Amino acid sequence: MADKRAKNVLNRRAFLKTTGAAGAVVGGAGVSMFGLAAGKDPNSYTGLESSQGSAQNFNRERFAVDQPHYVRDQVSQPDRIDARTEVVFSRFYKLLQIWKQGTTTLADLPEPMQSYYRTHTTEFEADLHYVTKLYPLLRKDHKRYGDSLTLAGAWSDAMSSVWPKWDSDPPEVADFPKVDQHGELQAPLKMKHPTKTSKLIKKVAHQMGSTLVGITKLNPDWVYRYPMKRSGFPQNEPIEVPAHWQYAIVVGLPMSWDPFLANPNYGTSFDAYSRSRVLAFRLAAFIKKLGYAARPHVPGTDYDLVVPPIVIDAGLGEQGRHSIVVTPELGSNFRPAVVTTNLPLAPDKPIEFGVQNFCKSCKICAENCPSGAISTGDKVVSRGYRRYQLDISKCHNFWGSNLGPVGCRLCVTSCPYSRKSNWLHRTALTLSSNDPTGMVDPALTWLQKRFFEGPEASKYYMPSLGGENASYREPPWWLVAEDFIDFKG
Repeated sequence: MADKRAKNVLNRRAFLKTTGAAGAVVGGAGVSMFGLAAGKDPNSYTGLESSQGSAQNFNRERFAVDQPHYVRDQVSQPDRIDARTEVVFSRFYKLLQIWKQGTTTLADLPEPMQSYYRTHTTEFEADLHYVTKLYPLLRKDHKRYGDSLTLAGAWSDAMSSVWPKWDSDPPEVADFPKVDQHGELQAPLKMKHPTKTSKLIKKVAHQMGSTLVGITKLNPDWVYRYPMKRSGFPQNEPIEVPAHWQYAIVVGLPMSWDPFLANPNYGTSFDAYSRSRVLAFRLAAFIKKLGYAARPHVPGTDYDLVVPPIVIDAGLGEQGRHSIVVTPELGSNFRPAVVTTNLPLAPDKPIEFGVQNFCKSCKICAENCPSGAISTGDKVVSRGYRRYQLDISKCHNFWGSNLGPVGCRLCVTSCPYSRKSNWLHRTALTLSSNDPTGMVDPALTWLQKRFFEGPEASKYYMPSLGGENASYREPPWWLVAEDFIDFKG
């Protein structure tokens, strides 16, 4: 892999000769300010234009590697996720309902939550803290301070209003196309070649609105060990990975850039979630018309599998320190959905374009994380693979500690890769991904901290917890509620 990586970059002398002047220019404060202004140009809002695929403009073939950057641990075994308990959203909402009934005793919890919490006491303490402490404070502060976020809440609700319904049949039934009311299956059409089929699927997905599209064979390690909900699987039985889940098609797009930059209070994950869901359902319907099985796995809680490593396998990006996949075109601002299928396809290769080295020294996401959920240390072995580990409970608890639409997204917003497609961002990406000297990444990180500094992390908390309900950047003018609504009248 090292030899192949070396072929992908310029040699040291050529790099210094061709980029020395550019590096000096990029290092200037004046150019940084020009870059900030250029980023406000609507033409740079990557992923939100009708580009029909032209936004996926990074040359991935040059950075393709035979194996993804995450490393299988030789001692431990991969361990699939039990979505009933290990996905924080599943267990939290169950715990919240139980607390509303007047009990928080561990012995009163149903299985498998009781067994999980007995072996994960820190998660139980964190979840209980959210339910019994943060949730009441959140409701109180919403009543006192929430008026200013009225439009942000309305925006988030509007973006979550398109939510396709699930077929409750098991995948062996629901995933396959039917041709009549008796459930007769359609015979698959004979496709000429997997490479041509992949080209077709990518074009169709881009036409449907996907900014990025990638294809991979599905690694069964990424399928949940137990299902989450509403998926057609028996809820308390281990998932047997369906034989027709052979390939995974990754689609998706960014959250709207202006609200996104004003996280955690004005952005909303539902913005991109809803559109990713719709295009995944549309792509699955297209594949079924060809006579093949297709199943959408869509955000936010209707996945049957772990998505980030699938995005990596499909060649769209690398996983960063914050555990989110960083793509060349959109940075961390990419909300994916996955379609599993038995349609014969030609898989893409994973890529390495410099994220692993950048994240070693950057740590901006960790510094901006109010909860301390993002580690500043090295990678650890988790479920049989070496990667950066996010403290999910700490992350989730901050969700109950600020007043904006549900979630946070500060790590996505503050990530230096998450910038609109202006000339400065493209120049920085080119320099970083082609740098054999190790000098560019620290310089870019310094620029980010020096000229685009955000609030102190503690100020993101709601007032009841000593914060100022701060946002990373100023909200877009159309979400400043006080300019449009008379709250005193």
